[in-house]
Amino acid sequence: HSDENPLVVIQLDIVNAYPSADRQAQFHVLAGRASKSYDNGHVHTGDDIPCPSLRHYWSYFESMQGTASTLHFSDYQGQAHKIACSKGGQQGDAFETVRFAVTTFPSFGRVFARHGACTGAAICDDVFIVAPLAEGLALAAELKQVLKQDLDLDLDVPKFNCFFPGDRINDDDHARALFQNALQANPQLACLSGMDAGISTTGLRVAGVPIGNYEWVQQSMQVKAAAVQVDVDKLDIVSDGLIHYQMLRFCQNTRLAFLGRNTPTPLISDIFAKVDA
Repeated sequence: HSDENPLVVIQLDIVNAYPSADRQAQFHVLAGRASKSYDNGHVHTGDDIPCPSLRHYWSYFESMQGTASTLHFSDYQGQAHKIACSKGGQQGDAFETVRFAVTTFPSFGRVFARHGACTGAAICDDVFIVAPLAEGLALAAELKQVLKQDLDLDLDVPKFNCFFPGDRINDDDHARALFQNALQANPQLACLSGMDAGISTTGLRVAGVPIGNYEWVQQSMQVKAAAVQVDVDKLDIVSDGLIHYQMLRFCQNTRLAFLGRNTPTPLISDIFAKVDA
């Protein structure tokens, strides 16, 4: 990377990720063999598809997702709803993270393999690219096309984040100028023009944890703590002491406890003290 093409961390966002992945592609991955073309013709019918050792769960996937189903639920007003389910699975299902990862891993792996200057990582449906700016944007643009064609997944470009770490970039305006220069230099990146709002030189959230300079992390933690305080006040309507305690412990405490385990104590001790008060 260089001053004009600096190292960045790009965070991708998938629209309604878990319920949207194509189920046929899922079964091709589980079977370890393609029955149609994938990846713009790089994968042909009959080609092997790398798959973790999950074939013993074939009967589970077949019974749960082998046919279309109907989801019945009632909303907070007691109104009943029915939703036809023929794609993906329900977020929150115990095995859904594994299913989503297995379905998408081959597509991500093939595209990343073609971009040697890029490395990446994924946590559930949070996907990160670490690369020089131009190369990272090229990878994101190709992923957008491949994921739609192969898995019927849409990337939500306006929700992308692009973090410029270090102190070589002066400010967010400087970062945006470099981003615009990269777009203009490669017409194939036009599909990413909407991510301009997510550009930052101060911080990035990774799996819900703020990572960046001290001021940015503290500000993020203050916003999160304030939201928890508002939600805690709403629980005053619960008259049953045991239920009130359980909702505080398992619904509200877990949010700040997770952040407390993953954020340096000097940055958050005063913020948490205000919540406890």
